[in-house]
Amino acid sequence: MILMTAALIAALGSATGHTQGQTSGADTQRRVRAADSDETVAVTRGTRLSVNSFAGEVVIRAWDRDSVRVQGRHSGRARVSIRPTGPALVVSASGAPAAVDFEINVPVWMPLKVDGTYIFISIEGTQADISAETVRGDVVIKGGASSIVAKSIEGEVVLEGGRGRINLSSVNQGISITGASGEIAAETVNGHITLTNVEASSAELGSVNGTIKYDGTVSGSGKYRFSTHNGNIAVGVPENASAAFTVRTYNGSVNTNLPLQGGGETRRGQRVTYTLGAGNADFELESFGGTIQLRKRGSDVPLRRVRDKDKSDKDE
Repeated sequence: MILMTAALIAALGSATGHTQGQTSGADTQRRVRAADSDETVAVTRGTRLSVNSFAGEVVIRAWDRDSVRVQGRHSGRARVSIRPTGPALVVSASGAPAAVDFEINVPVWMPLKVDGTYIFISIEGTQADISAETVRGDVVIKGGASSIVAKSIEGEVVLEGGRGRINLSSVNQGISITGASGEIAAETVNGHITLTNVEASSAELGSVNGTIKYDGTVSGSGKYRFSTHNGNIAVGVPENASAAFTVRTYNGSVNTNLPLQGGGETRRGQRVTYTLGAGNADFELESFGGTIQLRKRGSDVPLRRVRDKDKSDKDE
């Protein structure tokens, strides 16, 4: 990690945020400006790409060529380096600690590793391992296969369509996963976690102050662990799924429109298990201060409350 004075960090953070705002709303304007550096390097299968940048954007798109094209937009004091190091092609910037915007084309098969401090990361179309890590910036990935790791401290993490072993984390923003499949793990402190239209063979999701939403299929022997301290948990699964739901909430309620069996009424802080079908898959759901919803996937029908024993007599 590069150590800088508080004033310089603030200045760079402001400049990076300004750059990101411009490119997200006016990508065409960025492309009109000619690249300050532009180099294409032929690569062979087995080569991986490693990109390290302090500040700016790293935008990577797949193409159908066995070569890597690196375009950089930067000040005259910055220098872009592209060098082979063992099995890796390493791209980095040196010079003044200012923003460098990279636009990189890579083969579909190429594994990627991207890391930096004040960088926005966008990766699209690759079908190989991806590792993307930043401190202050969003990470947006479309694609990826085998192993997908994405981390940010101050940014949002978004994944569309990846498959394989998926591990995503953020501290102060949310995590969104759409259309992915495989073993999924996601963790955040102050953000929501949303999984939509996924096929997870297993899932472990955790948040301290956010809501957790899961919409997807259920693997016959899958294990699913969802926990949040101050948020709600909403799980949508097919009505014909086979799963056992072990739930616990301290200050919330359990609501459902699924044909669940067993369990009885919930008691505050007590683990209770409900069964759907034969109960093959294993769900463990825990929220300290939130509601737990178990619903038919795609259903908007109002849920009924599994009543709390502590309140049943008063309610009557």
